[in-house]
Amino acid sequence: MSTSALIPVTTRRAGNTGFPSLLAAEVIKLKRSSVWVVAVLLPLLAVITGTFNFYRNLGVFSAEWGALTSQISLFYSMFFCSLGVALLASAEHRGTSWNAMRTSPHSPVSVVLAKTLVIVLPVLAMQVALIVLAWISGAFVMGLGLTMPSTVIASNLLAVVSIIPLIALQSLLSMLMRSFAAPVALGFVGCVLGFGLGAAQSPLAYAIPQGLVSMTLSLGSTALTAGELDAASMVPLLLSTVG
Repeated sequence: MSTSALIPVTTRRAGNTGFPSLLAAEVIKLKRSSVWVVAVLLPLLAVITGTFNFYRNLGVFSAEWGALTSQISLFYSMFFCSLGVALLASAEHRGTSWNAMRTSPHSPVSVVLAKTLVIVLPVLAMQVALIVLAWISGAFVMGLGLTMPSTVIASNLLAVVSIIPLIALQSLLSMLMRSFAAPVALGFVGCVLGFGLGAAQSPLAYAIPQGLVSMTLSLGSTALTAGELDAASMVPLLLSTVG
């Protein structure tokens, strides 16, 4: 048997391909992954929890969209979203393909970037799932009408941008740790710190990826004082995300 036959296919072909091919390979692998279950399950749990809390406190809350979506955003921004990102990152870095990519001619930066960018796809699916499920809950379960506030849609889509630093952090943790659970556990600790600092309106929340996610998802919410969906609140979040 020739020596070339023992070299992984990824290694032999990587020299003739660039970063787009590396990213495409990750996307193909993602199609067969179980991450899509996480992308639907976590938003579903957030909607169920928020809707139940809203229904249980109808004597306190007004029977309107703003109150319902604020309750859903409260639980989703508290831990469901960031925990979902941690699970997605850990799942993405499991398996033998990671070792094959590390031995390929692609630079470590290219491999890390591809792993990070590909997780954006299930994250986007997670945000869309939350919007759709929240609309179903409000329109058909609680009977609040068919028109969902546009702020809910805007804040959840904007959150995709603020989630990117968290994706990068969780990807790094998943690369450094062989355990599936350890990066998720650290992500949960970040959820507690980020949400707590954000609720206390501490500037330190801008330095924690989970805090950025929590504050972005809470824009326009009546359950938390994260600010309105305007330039005064969005610009600091976007600048911190870029930083």
